[in-house]
Amino acid sequence: MNHRITEAVVLAAGEGRRLRPLTTFQPKPMLPVANRPVVEYVLDALFESGIERVVVVVGHRADRIQSHLSATYPDANIEFVHQDTRLGSGHALLLAEELVSGPFVVCNGDNVVDADIVSKALERFSTTDSVATIAVAESDTPEEYGVVVEDNGRIADIDEHAVDSEGYLVNAGVYVFDDAVFEALRRIPPHDGETRLPDVVHYLDGHVTSVLVNGGWLDPSHPWGLLSVTETLLARRHDSAVAESARVHERALVDDHVVVGEDCDVGPGAVVSGGSCLQDNVSVGANSVIERSILSTDARVGAGVVLRDSVVGPGATVGDGVVSPGGRADVILEGRLYTDRRLGSIIGDRAEVGANVTLTPGSRVGAEAVVGAGTVLHGDVRERVEVTH
Repeated sequence: MNHRITEAVVLAAGEGRRLRPLTTFQPKPMLPVANRPVVEYVLDALFESGIERVVVVVGHRADRIQSHLSATYPDANIEFVHQDTRLGSGHALLLAEELVSGPFVVCNGDNVVDADIVSKALERFSTTDSVATIAVAESDTPEEYGVVVEDNGRIADIDEHAVDSEGYLVNAGVYVFDDAVFEALRRIPPHDGETRLPDVVHYLDGHVTSVLVNGGWLDPSHPWGLLSVTETLLARRHDSAVAESARVHERALVDDHVVVGEDCDVGPGAVVSGGSCLQDNVSVGANSVIERSILSTDARVGAGVVLRDSVVGPGATVGDGVVSPGGRADVILEGRLYTDRRLGSIIGDRAEVGANVTLTPGSRVGAEAVVGAGTVLHGDVRERVEVTH
């Protein structure tokens, strides 16, 4: 049996390209679900399960993560290490080699996990003769993840590019390793210039065990995932959470399973339906409808707007009468087609959408782009580009 494990590494250096334009100016682990950055759920899970020291590997927009975590956890033992070049999750872990010793936990910083997952992985590792334990979860879309091939609770392979897999267990992004993992990582040949952490299964000298962790693992790795994870977390609440400093007009309606942040302003006749989040200093104009949508900090939504299944980035402006009806769409992300996904529109940071624009399902407006009044938008607008009717 291994000694109690008190150290962890959080991999938070990724760019989150599938979530663009929302990650143009902020790293994926800082994207909000239920008005909290994803990475906070990870750190809370680690600390609640007995971890005392955390090394966070940062990269894209690193200052955002460092400043936020330092302010949010001022008394915690957190160190940061930088991955300056995108060389994969295995390379990111190697950068923490000199900062941890003995067995330790590794968590992806861009998945929502809870303390139960971490505790189960720790228990499984400590009660077996394995050199590593990996948390696995059931998934209806295993082809989107690293599909886990098991044999009596031992992992034989993690196929990150499975197409027609009969398996439904996927890598949940929580690991326990002993320090032999670093030498194993150095033996992995790069794939497309990156060293991938799941590949280490083939290079470890010993058994790799798994533990099934259904329920506490949620993945906001795609725009529709960001919305569905938020909806799931809000559904666990018994009512809405409206900040004391928020101003909600007496003739506005805020449903249950909604979060309204500090200094928000919700106008008369506006409706904010379940599954929606307003971060801080958001304004929603009169008679607007916000349904299963995320409005980020400093977003401005005009009067008579309808936003369904949509995400509005920080500082973005949505003019009067804009309609994003939501629904199902086929979406191309990073050259891959995803069919029949529930997604309205994505409006990037500081973008401007003019009055009476229609945003068809799956459309995306890039950061600091401008969509002129009256436009019917299909597809994508690149960042800092202006389109007119």
